[in-house]
Amino acid sequence: MDIKQMLLGAALTAPLATAAWAQDYPRQPIRLVVPYAAGGMTDVVARIVGQRLGDSLGQPVVVENKPGASTITGADFVAGSRPDGYTLLAATNATLSANPWLYKNLRYDAVKSFNPIALVAMAPSVIVLNPKVPASTLAELVQLAKGKPGSLSYASYGNGSSAHLAGELLRTRAGIDVLHVPYKGSAPAKAATIAGEVSMTFEPAFTGAPLIKGGQLKAVAVMGSKRSDALPDVPTVAEVGYPGMEMQAWVGFVAPAGVPQPVLARLAEEIKKIMAAPEVQKQLVSSGAEPVGYYLGDFAAYLRDESAKYKAVIEEARIKAE
Repeated sequence: MDIKQMLLGAALTAPLATAAWAQDYPRQPIRLVVPYAAGGMTDVVARIVGQRLGDSLGQPVVVENKPGASTITGADFVAGSRPDGYTLLAATNATLSANPWLYKNLRYDAVKSFNPIALVAMAPSVIVLNPKVPASTLAELVQLAKGKPGSLSYASYGNGSSAHLAGELLRTRAGIDVLHVPYKGSAPAKAATIAGEVSMTFEPAFTGAPLIKGGQLKAVAVMGSKRSDALPDVPTVAEVGYPGMEMQAWVGFVAPAGVPQPVLARLAEEIKKIMAAPEVQKQLVSSGAEPVGYYLGDFAAYLRDESAKYKAVIEEARIKAE
């Protein structure tokens, strides 16, 4: 047999070998890396879906927290793992949409280092004001800001945080002059808004709902594609004339680049079944997340759109990570 025949034979048998290997998948526990500390939304979503994924695949899915450096620590670990389907990442908008434009020397590439599997949960930001700010709608807020340029301010969780990006998106899309005041975390930013140190901040719908209903904060718009179940009376930004101003946290599952397509398809199929279960949707909602379902190519398309939006905001506002 000459070399050409050997190469042809290998080319013909490789897909069959991959398919057979994928049929036996998984043969050992799967590690699901969460790039945050335990207890946050990403961790909770990963554990809800991961437990059921393990049950459906017949092998445990072990959640492993690797926090640090705005999710970079965990993302680097997974990007450098063997592409065999046994190490997955619970990725977020910070990991794949914001970090590529905030950090110049990332070791991982948001597009080339990962294969998208499933986007399962979102948490839209809500534009919330100190109750004494004389505006009850987004239109009134914009009018107030334009009438007194520089008189309004917004709190973020730090430079490059989701609240910072949301504030700059509002500033650029609405064409208003508002002052950015960074705090060290979401709790002090929220407290500063309630105390009136700043005019507004951007709070996830489910964690902000009790404060809004209690009168400590005033909501003017949800920065999501649909109204939040937690705040059904608060309109979306698109409803009040600002389409394209959506800003929401999300959680999705990705694998290292190079994982065989049949394995990715199997994982996506099983997660899709899990997400259709009413009890799973109820659990996610109670954790502060809104269930969604984008799989494989649809998730990849969503990532492209999100990346373009984050790039535009970060570059226009010249945002740099701390």
